[in-house]
Amino acid sequence: MPNQTLIQALDLNQAKNGSIVAIVVCVALILLVLKFISSLVVRLVLSIVFAVLGVVVYSQRASLVDCAEKIRSSVSEGSAGTDGSGVSCTFFGRDVSITLNGSVRGG
Repeated sequence: MPNQTLIQALDLNQAKNGSIVAIVVCVALILLVLKFISSLVVRLVLSIVFAVLGVVVYSQRASLVDCAEKIRSSVSEGSAGTDGSGVSCTFFGRDVSITLNGSVRGG
């Protein structure tokens, strides 16, 4: 697949680790805003923006992990199809297909 995009190349661990990095960056940006911005209104607005962004990233990460765990449990119980069709999760609106061996590929 030579023309594969970055989102399609992510696996489950990369998506989870990337979201943790994004959350840490949001917290660091909030701290930098509070340290270096002198205007109270700008501090408040930027802090709220970065906090909301961090919450959204955490929510997407939790949703992806929950979906992957549901798929793993259905595979282990034998209730999933043997071909793996229709088995997918979403991460920021992108379909991420979960293969039966537990790895993730973008769709």
